[in-house]
Amino acid sequence: MKPFVIAFSFFSIAASTLAQNEARKTDYGPFFSATIKAPGGNMTMKGIAATVGAEKNAYMCFDTDLMRASVGWMGDWLKTGNYLREIVHPQPPEIAGTPMFSTKVGPGWLRRDSANDPRPGKQGPLPKDHAHYRGLYRHGDQTIFSYTVGGIDVLETPGFEKLNGLDVFTRTFQIDKNDPDWSLAVADASGEPTVAGSVLSVIEGDRCMAISLRGGVRAQLSAANGKLLVKFLGQKEKVGPFQVSIWSGAPADLKKFADTANAKVELPNLETFTRGGPARWAQLIATRGVLGTNDGAYVADLITEPVPNPWNTRTFFGGMDFFPDGRAALCTFHGDVWIVSGLDQDLQKLEWKRFASGLFQPLGLRVVDGKIYVTGRDQLTRLTDFNKDGEADFYENFNNDTVVTGNYHEFCMDLHTDSKGNFYYFKGAPWSPEVKSPHQGTCLKVSKDGSKLEVFATGFRAPNGSAMSPDDVLTVSDNQGHWMPSSKLNVVKRGGFYGMTPAAQHELSLRFGESNLVVNPSDPEARSKFKIKGWDAGAQMPASYDEPICWLPQNMDNSSGGQVWATTKKWGALGNHLLFSSYGRGTLFAVLPEMVDGEMQAGMVRFPIKFSTGIMRGRVNPKDGQVYVCGLRGWQTDGTKDGAFYRVRYTGKPVTIPTELHVKANGVAITFAEPLDAATAQDGANYSVEQWNYIYSGNYGSPEVSPDDPKKKGHDRVAVTSAKLSRDKRTILLEIPVKPVMQMKIKFALKTEDGTPINHEIYNTIHRVLTGTAAK
Repeated sequence: MKPFVIAFSFFSIAASTLAQNEARKTDYGPFFSATIKAPGGNMTMKGIAATVGAEKNAYMCFDTDLMRASVGWMGDWLKTGNYLREIVHPQPPEIAGTPMFSTKVGPGWLRRDSANDPRPGKQGPLPKDHAHYRGLYRHGDQTIFSYTVGGIDVLETPGFEKLNGLDVFTRTFQIDKNDPDWSLAVADASGEPTVAGSVLSVIEGDRCMAISLRGGVRAQLSAANGKLLVKFLGQKEKVGPFQVSIWSGAPADLKKFADTANAKVELPNLETFTRGGPARWAQLIATRGVLGTNDGAYVADLITEPVPNPWNTRTFFGGMDFFPDGRAALCTFHGDVWIVSGLDQDLQKLEWKRFASGLFQPLGLRVVDGKIYVTGRDQLTRLTDFNKDGEADFYENFNNDTVVTGNYHEFCMDLHTDSKGNFYYFKGAPWSPEVKSPHQGTCLKVSKDGSKLEVFATGFRAPNGSAMSPDDVLTVSDNQGHWMPSSKLNVVKRGGFYGMTPAAQHELSLRFGESNLVVNPSDPEARSKFKIKGWDAGAQMPASYDEPICWLPQNMDNSSGGQVWATTKKWGALGNHLLFSSYGRGTLFAVLPEMVDGEMQAGMVRFPIKFSTGIMRGRVNPKDGQVYVCGLRGWQTDGTKDGAFYRVRYTGKPVTIPTELHVKANGVAITFAEPLDAATAQDGANYSVEQWNYIYSGNYGSPEVSPDDPKKKGHDRVAVTSAKLSRDKRTILLEIPVKPVMQMKIKFALKTEDGTPINHEIYNTIHRVLTGTAAK
């Protein structure tokens, strides 16, 4: 395969290029997943909009929660607003063309003709014994949905044809058996139904809605409760492919539609489309990386993204991981998965392959046993390439138990596995913070086989990034907002509550004036009854929450990203350390944790590297042992690039970033990888220390206040009594008065023994002081 070669440098994505790409039609693939709005309050929470027909101007939306075709329309595609241009407040897209048919929110298959919605709160997927979405197959431009209804295996493909001059939508099915307990809801229509041969029609004023049935199935057309139905007959026998046609138009054209129903048609065996189809994106995109040149122990090499490309897609990278051979897989916010090879020392022969498209805001990716798993808002998707042509053929629903609402802020973020193979990801709380589902603001755990989802922890606001340590310690960030005084790093434990009161998802003891009330602030009925606000200046405070191991002030991190454990021997003195990324500032921090009396606390120190996009994901490449990070530009970031992918490479030069921080009874001990110059290290004038607290409340963020007087804004200076250097010249004991404090800042200007300058700031949190001995 000859690559489509594009060579360009770091600054290749000029504003003019972006404008040109916006003006062209972007190829998002044969289907596009999103929460999709249609007229009449018809919202498809987990919608897959498939492009159908030869002219590609007709669309059908399939609801993977309810197994219904929610709407079919023609003309323009979707009104997307800023959804596809940027990621600020991406509201659900709305159909832009003319609706031709629709079905109201409810089951797409009716058991014994009952249209009742059996879901708790009418949210999330149907019970699995009613219906269960398995996934979809992509075969060229054709989309084939796979699901079960009761004990029936179903394959379905949407279509569109010009028949007798009419615009006709089709749904072609293949089921393994007939079952008279079930009927298919095809379209909504009010009025008196008429059955004539194999056509069922309803005339509504100057419009006519009609459906027909063709193929090898015993069934009858009927209408009930405003729905046009296909009612199955027979005794659970095996049936051949059959097709339902849907038309809407002038009553005078009903005979034309009836004539199409009587025409012979040869229906395909849909199973032949489930084994892999022709490649759709045959071109490889070749780029050249740019090696970092800044002087120091760690440099950032740019792995140049595949832009421009023949499909005019953009690269807002939301997740990444590596294959054992060193290739990387990255997902983009707008639905793609790319695989890049050529990650060698020089990065001059990078090759990008578009592997998948149409996913729902993917913001997490994990490679397990050679398979790519992707976190979307609708589900965890496992991607399979059957015919080994470098493109995904099966978009498998690994788990879709999560509930989706139309609130833009409930992004599903990151993806990690523990040592037992269980998966973890996080779901944001809504904005405004009025929780309406049991999964908003939570950490979600999915079993290794995908069969079970559980709420692992709660109380998160915008948990944009996490990490799992080799010994199964789960961490996650969160950033300033209501109930979040400032950005922070949490260690997440089962059943923990991390401060976002509206997203507690269980009962809390809330303070109302002089009394306490035990109530679940995530329950809309309880909020209404007790007049609990999603945000509140002072009242309705929870008694306690699980505090972070480290806070960060706004000037250092105004929007937090993910973490990565540098589990490698090839990364110098900071190998095996936890790293923390700031999405808002485009920076990277080394985390210096310690366990004191059973409680973890930590400090952070920033790398002297600035990234050109919001950094939010990181992994170690098993091939070269270096740390790779990626991210995007959207909500609240200094980033200027849509998205970027970097290698943070150890150069072999001396590491001047501190490697350990420990709180002692008489001060803090800071350890370095290199021996220090004794004169500068022991000069107390080379250090400055200050500390402050934040106020936890329902307000948006917090002022920085004195630890001794929360009414006094500002920082308290901390006197440095002395600075003592250890015998090996690598540890400084900074003698200062210590006490529990939310935020301490330690600034210093030192030198190594060979004269290399060391200028850093440590931001740390002290929960406990282990009296008498050094913290372990």
